[in-house]
Formats: sequence, structure tokens, C-alpha cells
Amino acid sequence: MAVLAVFAFTSCEDFLDSANYTEANTGNFPASPDDLNKELAALYGVMNQFSTNPLQTPWFVNYIMSDDANGAGGTGDVESHAIGHLTSNKENLFDDAWHNTYVGIARANAIIAAVDAFNWTGQEKTRNQLLGEAYFMRGLFYLWGTQFWGDIPAYWDAAAPDPCPQQDAETVIFPHILADFVSASELMSHGATTFGDGHATKGAAEGYLGRAYLFYEGFYKKAGEMATANPEAVELPEQEGVTGALTKQKVVEYLKDAIDNSGYKLVEDFRLLWQYTNELTAPGYSYVKDLADQGKFWAGNGNSEEMFQVQYMNAGSWDGNIAMGFTNQTSLYCGLRCDDDGAGNKNGDANTLPFGQGWGQGTVNANLWDDWSDADPRKKATILDAQTECKKFVFTTSCSEDAGYYNKKWMPITCDSTNFADFNIAYTWWGVWRQNYDKSLANKNGNSFQGEHYADMVLLRLADVMLMHTELTGDATEMNKVRARVNLPAISYSWKAIKDERRFELACEGLRFNDLRRWSGRNGGTGCEAAVALQRQEGSRVNYTGRWPTMHHATSGWAARYAATDGFIMIPPAQIAITADETLLKQNPGWGSSVSDANISGTPIY
Repeated sequence: MAVLAVFAFTSCEDFLDSANYTEANTGNFPASPDDLNKELAALYGVMNQFSTNPLQTPWFVNYIMSDDANGAGGTGDVESHAIGHLTSNKENLFDDAWHNTYVGIARANAIIAAVDAFNWTGQEKTRNQLLGEAYFMRGLFYLWGTQFWGDIPAYWDAAAPDPCPQQDAETVIFPHILADFVSASELMSHGATTFGDGHATKGAAEGYLGRAYLFYEGFYKKAGEMATANPEAVELPEQEGVTGALTKQKVVEYLKDAIDNSGYKLVEDFRLLWQYTNELTAPGYSYVKDLADQGKFWAGNGNSEEMFQVQYMNAGSWDGNIAMGFTNQTSLYCGLRCDDDGAGNKNGDANTLPFGQGWGQGTVNANLWDDWSDADPRKKATILDAQTECKKFVFTTSCSEDAGYYNKKWMPITCDSTNFADFNIAYTWWGVWRQNYDKSLANKNGNSFQGEHYADMVLLRLADVMLMHTELTGDATEMNKVRARVNLPAISYSWKAIKDERRFELACEGLRFNDLRRWSGRNGGTGCEAAVALQRQEGSRVNYTGRWPTMHHATSGWAARYAATDGFIMIPPAQIAITADETLLKQNPGWGSSVSDANISGTPIY
């Protein structure tokens, strides 16, 4: 995964001998189909590059920007507060996100351009799978890029043109995104890869096609309720696997194929999706002891419901260009706020088992807890009410925007390690497992609390695909299968019902913000659904350094900031300065030095 993508970034001087006799470059690499597999590994590795800083990842940034989460963290964590308030605190806030997006695009383009330089006779299925994965990843990076920044520089050849101007996301980039997911869906075959091996699959491509199509039609075309909408067919660019325009019915067929034929299936119990049901933790955690008593434990990484994910492994270190990207740093960020309450009491020890300490960022907004019925079992499976569920949870002297609600799906998980030598309660269950059950897994980073987090970052689940099918068709069958999994009664389809179902089934997974955007449509103003939902954070209860004020926006208001930006983040000013030409690259509305409510200088004080 750490193979360098030198094929995407090379340069030479005319007066030098540019032949490279020892290292791979665009002149000698790829030289064989096997080299393309190395390039593909490097392409997937970009997601680990993203993972080195969760506050530059699409999943964590979109989660914090939603109405269901607060930036939180410590009083000095201005970056997370700025993101949560749809503002900025520094010019390089999203520099790494921009860089990694284009590294991914460059690597995918290089594979697509090079694939037919080799003879694939007798290996056509292998060739198509590899090409399909490259198309999938290019579509993914462009989807993330356009949802982050809107109109961005874009190209689809082996090398970027110079200059590479901004393209219109609606009319140019999104048809290419949809085409990439169609190509991936057509080129790959069900069963061509092993579930959980880190590779994209045909089912994942079909699911992401649905996600991209819903955003395109909802946000850009303002289609409204998709079950009753009759959108025009989308004309797609010509490329392998694409035949004709993309219709709503065709997207429905792709989703149905993913549901029925991909081999993915819902995990039996919703709680088994999350690592707090692992076999070291579950027996001592009363909330899931019923599962442990039946011998049922965490479904694990790469389980039957995970359709696409970022994978991690025991290779993280504090050095190197990817550094801690091989551990799930989002988990660390979402842990119980470290430090103590001023009296020496701290989180992350035996008093908060099985939830470990971390930076306390991305806490759950109190409104989600209040809006969610206790009759829905997913509520307590998703949200930790730390004050009630932990033996002794404390609000620390450095906490901010913390209502005592945490994201169980992403939190670090501990276990009672008192029976294991040389371990204390702060170790994650992964550290205990590594030391006592698989000693071949050496501790690479020397810090279990910060470095031993290996749960997949799940980006697409089958339940999501099933709900997209219901949203497009108005047929509640698939939605009710998702509800039946948690013993909720079947209900009839309505637009409100599917919106609520997505909010609760997929809560705290980083999808809510873009759902709100597509349900609102572009240029929705302060009265659109997204703006109204975000503004409800004003006045919500939070703890700030041990006292209970209410939360207020850092500058103008969430609705005002959403209306000004349409949910797009700031294009890195350094990139704009490089071009120094607004016809090539200009800043998004709602940002820039002349916008008074775009920037915060410090932590909001409550």
C-alpha cells in the first residue's frame, strides 16, 4: 500500500541524462500487468494517506459539519470547531484533503490509461476487474472532491493538462463520475474478489452509483422527492462499459442487482456491526452481554454487510510519509475526552469501560439524542450516553461542545485487561488481543491508546443501498427489511419516513450532511431543509470546561453559513495563489478575506 506513485509525479531537466536506472518512473513503469497491481495498491493507499489526519477526510469532516455532531474536542481544538461551524481558522485547513484527492485522481488515471498496453488474452476477467476498480476509485475521488469543493480542476487523461482549469461540477464532472461508476459496475463481476480484501466490488460500484446519482439529481437538479420525480436521462461521456444515457430506472436496476446478487447480506444483529461486541469486550459489557451469552460476537472487519471500507493494519508509526494512516485515527479522535476534571478523575480507565479515551472530537449533538425514540434499538447501539452508561464519566477541564453523547460506531473500545500481564485499562482491546492471542503482531507504535485502532472505516453498507432503493422507488420493501433487523414494525413509504430511516440507521457514519444537501437543492438559502436542520444546533446543550452553557455559532449562524456556502468548503488559498488567475481557479462563495463570518480566530467561548 505504501508503493509510491512515481508514475504520477515525475520531472526532469533537458540537459541531464533523464534515464532512471534504479527506480520506477513513467518511462519504465508499468512494464507488466503485475506492475498495474502495484499501482492499484498505491491507489487504495491514498485512503490511508487521507487517514493520517481525520480532519481532512471526507467521512469525518462531513460528520462534524452535520447537525448530528459537534466539532468538540478540547478548548484548543480550533480546527474541529471551525469545521463544525462551517468556518475556517487557517488558510491550510484543507490543504491535505485537496492534495490527497488529486493524488488519487492521478493514480487512477494512470492505471486506466496504461491498462491496454499489455496483452490480456486469456486474462480478460482479470483485466476488467482491475480496470473496473480504477474507474471506481476515480469516481470516488471526484465524488469526494466535488462534494467538498464543487467546481474543481478536472481531467481524465493520463497526465493533467497545463493549465488544468476548474470545470463545472454539474455539467462536466458529475456525468464523468456517474460514467465511472457505470463502467466499474459493468466491468467487474460479482464474486471476482473476496469480501473484505480491501478491493472495490461490482456491488460497491452499484451502490456508489446510487449515492452519486441521488446527490446529482437532488442537489444540482433539485429533483425533490426522488420516488415521484421523473428526471431527464443523464448523457454520459463515452468510455468502456458505458452504453447510452443513465436513467433513474437503470440506477434502480443497478441497486437491485447489488441487493439481490452481490452476495452481501445484513448482519444478524445491528450491534454486531460495531467493535464493542468483540469477544474480549462483550462478556463484560452489560449492554451486549446477551449476545456474548449466545456466543455471538462482532461480525468483524470485512463482514457480510460492509460493501466498501478503508482498511487499517498494525503498521502505523510516528514516522514516514503516511505515518499513522495505517491505524484508524478517527477512532482516536472520537474517544472520550482525555485529561481530567480538575480533581484527578479522568476518562478511559475502569470507570468508563469499555470506552477508551481520545480527543473527544465529533461528539454527538444533543438534538439527535432527543429526536430519536428510545423505542428504536439503534439509538443506544449508536450513541453512548456517557453520564448514564459509564460507571463514572467526567467532563474535563479542557472539554468543549460536549453534551456527554459519543459515537459508539467509531469510538475506541477497551476490555478488562486486569488478567493480562503488563497491561493496564487504557489499552484498547486490539492491544490486549495482540499481546495475548497473536504475538506475531508486534506493537509498531508503542502507544496503544493512540495507535492501536484497526476497525475498518466503513464507507458503504448494504443497509444504505437498500434505503437508496426505497428512496428512488417509493417501495418500502427494502426499508422494512432494514427495520425488521432491529424488530421495528413495517411502515409505509413516505418521503419523511425514508429521511428519518436514513438519519437513524446511518447515524454517525458521515452521510447525514450530504443527505441534507441533496434534499435541499442548490442555492436553497436560509430556509432550506439543510439550513434549518443545522441552525437547530443554536441553543443546544453542551458542556464547556465543566459547566453547562448552550451552544452558539462562532460568527453569524449555521443557517447563514450554509446559505452562503451551499455546504462547500474553502478551496485552499495556496492553490488559488499558484494559478493567480480566476479564470482557472477561483474561491467558492462564502469564503475569502472579504467575508466577515467565514473565519474564526479562536475557540468559541460559551
